[in-house]
Amino acid sequence: MIKKVFRRGFAAAVAGAVVFTPALATELRGIGLSSSADLAQLTLDLTDGARQSVFTLDRPARVVIDLPHTERMHGVHAPAPCGVVTAVRLGSQPHGTLRVVIELQRPLPVHSSWTTGSGGRELAVTLGEPTVAITPAVAITPAVAAGPKTVRALHAPGEGDRDVIVAVDAGHGGVDPGAIGHGGTREKDVTLAIARALAERINAEPGMRAVLTRNRDEFVELRDRIARARAAHADLFVSVHADSIRDRSVTGASVYVLSAHGASSEAARVLAERENAADLMGGVLEHEGALTPVLIDAAQSQIIGISATAAEGVVTALSNVGEIRKAQVQQAGFVVLKSPEFPSMLVETAYISNPGEERRLRSTEQQDRLADAIASGVRSYFVQNPPDGTRFKQERRSTLASSAATAPGTR
Repeated sequence: MIKKVFRRGFAAAVAGAVVFTPALATELRGIGLSSSADLAQLTLDLTDGARQSVFTLDRPARVVIDLPHTERMHGVHAPAPCGVVTAVRLGSQPHGTLRVVIELQRPLPVHSSWTTGSGGRELAVTLGEPTVAITPAVAITPAVAAGPKTVRALHAPGEGDRDVIVAVDAGHGGVDPGAIGHGGTREKDVTLAIARALAERINAEPGMRAVLTRNRDEFVELRDRIARARAAHADLFVSVHADSIRDRSVTGASVYVLSAHGASSEAARVLAERENAADLMGGVLEHEGALTPVLIDAAQSQIIGISATAAEGVVTALSNVGEIRKAQVQQAGFVVLKSPEFPSMLVETAYISNPGEERRLRSTEQQDRLADAIASGVRSYFVQNPPDGTRFKQERRSTLASSAATAPGTR
């Protein structure tokens, strides 16, 4: 049921409206989402202003934005759900209309406004009644010469005691089941269960907050997983998987980071090729997969060492839960770890191809143990390496100050 209609300038009715057709289609260059439990703002970065139509629907609560004569620029994807927003979808309608659908946990009042952006126009759609201004988190497609905008998440001021953000990535999903155990256990189901449990534990830790790259059974391209973490301003990216190998006797967990100089072993290389080819399961033809080398720039080379430091803490924590296949952090060219903005790791929690480990992976108890271990390793990393402006940084300063005050010769 349509409840309200908003049209720019209120010059035309919903039905039978005559819409001006521009000579060239407007392009959507980027889309960003900032959201809390009661308030959200979706920002659309366009090459030109469009005559938008915004209306709401019930059951479930949705906000629909129609942009006539508008097309999506290649590489622009919907942001990950967060806060009161449960999903964002993009689709094409007849006669060249681009439709954006925002699904909500509950109905909220809607307001829209236009501002002048970098070489174009920005449409901000606010859901709820803001008491303070929302800073939009707009991720601009690399096709734009101006590059991405540096923005700040709602919870992440530049200084102070913000939470560290951990992007938790459940491997595979949707049409891509991942590895399948002898008993029929699908990797995509196991990884989602562990990822959800890990997110719960991270959210329970003071000073930490988790963002899931997927929270349901959906296919997400490898690059989109990175983009969703970037949109959430992640401080760390953790991708959860369950390995598979022809030899069913092989067991144990292992942790991987990106490699700048080839894989650390033949097994690591084969695993990376298999994971990189996951996009093919979703019908993605242009992908950076097994046949395409992962190119490493200077920024990524620098952050690989940081990733390895974070991964070492997770390896240590996992060793207290069960067998470790590789006691050292492994390296290979995983596309999903290819981000210069934040340290990243891929955790192979166990071998789903081993009948015993497959049974344990189906167990909620084992899933919780794995989540506990990964969360512990992640926390230990942030305690020792706190990002600026975070609660961890404040606590470390206090600890160092206290130690200095009680050291011999200071009194």
